Amino acid sequence: MSIYNKIRIIFVISFLFVTAFFASTFYIEHSKQLQKLEKRYVRTSLFLLKQFRQNVHQKHQLDLSDETVKLYLQESNFQRIDDESRVERIQKHAKLMKKRKVLRAKLKILSTKKQRYLLLKHRRFELLLKDKTSIEPPYFLLLGYLSSLLFLIGLYFWLTRSLKPLKILHKQISEVAKGDLSVSFKSSKTDEIAQVSNAFDDALRKLESLIDSRQLFLRAIMHELKTPIGKGKILNAFLEDDKLIEGYDEVFTRLELLLNEFAKIEQMLSANYEVKLSSYNAQDLVEQALELMILDEVALEKNVTIVKKSPLVLTTDFTLFPLALKNLIDNAMKYSSDGKVEIVIDKAGITVLSKGVQFTDDIEHYYSPFHGKGKGLGLGLYIVHNALEMLKLKLNYSYQNTRNTFMLHS
Repeated sequence: MSIYNKIRIIFVISFLFVTAFFASTFYIEHSKQLQKLEKRYVRTSLFLLKQFRQNVHQKHQLDLSDETVKLYLQESNFQRIDDESRVERIQKHAKLMKKRKVLRAKLKILSTKKQRYLLLKHRRFELLLKDKTSIEPPYFLLLGYLSSLLFLIGLYFWLTRSLKPLKILHKQISEVAKGDLSVSFKSSKTDEIAQVSNAFDDALRKLESLIDSRQLFLRAIMHELKTPIGKGKILNAFLEDDKLIEGYDEVFTRLELLLNEFAKIEQMLSANYEVKLSSYNAQDLVEQALELMILDEVALEKNVTIVKKSPLVLTTDFTLFPLALKNLIDNAMKYSSDGKVEIVIDKAGITVLSKGVQFTDDIEHYYSPFHGKGKGLGLGLYIVHNALEMLKLKLNYSYQNTRNTFMLHS
């Protein structure tokens, strides 16, 4: 899960908690107001019912024209509604907020969008009073809720904006992974992301310098080696013995093949090699790999056995794959107890088998350059591993029947 998704989850949870807090606070406040309202309405109802009892003995009805009643209703902010049609309409459309019994009468609290009413029903009379007290929404709660939301939204955008350099850093690192070492990570800011960017830029510049030095060194060596080879070819042309000429020509050709192989390895390791994929017969790839080896035909026939169990077509690079296979075969011959290698082609892939002692360490250790665990420089499997990674192919190792087995497959 990305850090952006984690931030989103945190803010969604925070939003839910803030909403739940203000919703519960609003509910509690609304309940308190309703309790106060109910007490006020009950108090008014009790007063009117007591007045009715007093008047029953005298007039047998509730006299609302009484000055005491008028004064009480006025001070309590109530107004009687006399219009029967209006009374009926209000009772029909108003929302019932609360109802209860008071003495022998029924009390109902009715509400519309802008008004509240007290409905008092007795077996001898029915009275609807309009509450003139204004309804004030809890603006302080709404303001607090909106302020909290604005704070959370502002905090979210501030955090995501401060993490934006991470996306830029990721994009730049992807460019470096593709082989572009000229990307600059320098930042003028002082936060932690800028510190990482500047440290990475410093490391990249040092790495670029090392790679340039290595390439210059390798190219200088190859250039210096080509000069004596060229001179040797010229001098070879003046020899009179045809066998010597043929032998030297073969040696010089092999040396040129080696130099070309070093050049390809240098390009591959510096990420400058452009892979050109196409479909090739596995038999042709094996023969091309054997052609790169510095062995005469007699030695190849004696030490290398090719077993073709079934046809196999691989989508690969005709230059890079034989180079990897050549190094794998050369490595197998070097560590073979009898100097012989068997190459098996089947539907699963190309398998290279040789008799010998099993690898003492995990095979992953031998993929590192100059590991010092073998007879040579420790570059064989390193070259094979890097080449197959570029070709998106796999290399499996196993030890069966006293034989080291390497299998190349897609």
